[in-house]
Order: sequence, then C-alpha cells, then structure tokens
Amino acid sequence: MSIKEQFEKTEKLYHFTSFDTALKIIGSNRLRFGRLNNMNDIHENDKIVFVDANNHPIDKFPSDALDTLYDGIYKYRQISLTADGKEGDKDGFDLHQMWGLYADKGEGVCLVFDKKELEKGFDPAVLHDRVSYDKAVESYYVSISNNPSEIAREVKEHASSIFFHKRKEWEHEQEYRLLKKCPISMREECLFLGHALKFVILSSKLRNIDEFLYFKKIKEIKEKVKKVEIARNVGNTGKIPVLIYGNGLFGYALCTEDGEEELWNSKDGYDILVIGENCELYI
Repeated sequence: MSIKEQFEKTEKLYHFTSFDTALKIIGSNRLRFGRLNNMNDIHENDKIVFVDANNHPIDKFPSDALDTLYDGIYKYRQISLTADGKEGDKDGFDLHQMWGLYADKGEGVCLVFDKKELEKGFDPAVLHDRVSYDKAVESYYVSISNNPSEIAREVKEHASSIFFHKRKEWEHEQEYRLLKKCPISMREECLFLGHALKFVILSSKLRNIDEFLYFKKIKEIKEKVKKVEIARNVGNTGKIPVLIYGNGLFGYALCTEDGEEELWNSKDGYDILVIGENCELYI
C-alpha cells in the first residue's frame, strides 16, 4: 500500500503543536489532558454562570455548594484534536488558522492519529465527540439546585452539554474533544497513544526562511520517529511517514518529505485560485 493510500484509508484526528512539544509527545507516546481554566478560549475558562435556574445570584449560594460547583466543573480536563471537515469542509491538516494559532505560526508540527487506534487507549471515563458550535449558551453550567450532592450529580449527568459546545467563532477548529474527570487535582493525566500515531506533518514555511534549520528539524523528527518504529517492532506496518505541507502561489500540497509522492493537492478540491475570478494579481 502506498503512503497516499494509507493516508486516505485512515480515519484521522490531528493535533497541532510546537516543534519541541511534538518531540516530547512522540518520545513519550502520550498526550496530556489540559485543565479547563488554562484554555485560550475565555469561554472555556468560565464554565459557571452567575445565577442559578431561579435567577439567584451565585454569591448567595452556600459556600459548600460553591466549592462543590467549582470542584465538579474543574476536575474535568480535555485533549483538543482536529477532525477532518464534513462534506465540503476542509481537511484537518489544511486549516491555516490551526497552523498559526497552535503550531508556532507554521513552524510547528501537525501529528496525525488513527482515530480507531487512539480509541483503544480510552478508559471508560473518557468522553469523546465532535464539538458543536451552534448552542453556545448550553456550554455554561446553570445550577438547578444549591444542594452540593445535587450539583455533583448535575455536572456528571450533563457533562456532554456542558463541555462539547463552543461559541460559533471557533468553528474553524473543527474540534474533536476528549474529556476526562481527574479526581486528583495536582496529578497530571495522560492518554497513552499506543500505535495511533501514523504520520507527522511539517510545514514548508521554514524552508523559505532558514533552509538549514528546516532540514535540521526534519532530521530530528525522523530520528525521534525511528525510535518509535523500532519499539513497535511490526515492520513496515509500523512506519510513521514524515510529510510536508507546502504552499505555493496558487495552491497547497501535501507530499512525502523526500518529495517523491504527493498525497493531496488543493487544486483537486478547493482553494483553486483563478486570476480574474476569485483573486486578483497585483504587480
């Protein structure tokens, strides 16, 4: 099977990150669950509204109810991945906002996971689904009662509604979220990746700025990936190809790092720029 066939056949989830963090993820074969109050979306940092269902101000809650409320919400942690778009939307690796926001302005890495392999590492406590961007209000928690035991139950019962909705302006992320309640607040929680990592994608941006550093990074990634391949001990089926996502004047392509095989080109689907129709050329 060619690399292109393997890529197309895989149901993929993506994780954009910096180069140094990618090396750590590949080396440890783990992804860390992040705390909700450390997200870059301020909406994610504040899952609690300031009234209950009867419009009582939150500062009127009993202190034990407030403690339970914060404890119940913020013991949940998440891993944010990117999914391929639905019909007509973009592929997950072809989201320029994600490269800019999370992959060090295009100088980072996009890790590509096999969704089915990734799910093998989930314990029963992990909730996972695509994020919805159409019902932002539901992603806030409104307490139905001031009873601590009821609040804990409500959060657990409505976890899907509370944690899998975001404001519409974030829909470009095409997020697929993993959620886990972590009872020990000081302990880091990680997801073991098993054989889920299938491809590593770098951007060609750096080559235009510093060709020496560009090839140095490719070498570092390949050395790190090689150790994982050896540890897997399953021959060619355990190979993790390094790919390059490159942009030209009128299109984008995804190729093997040696340039011998093209897996995807934007001219085959979207982002087809035609001078005089959807773009102008200024001299």
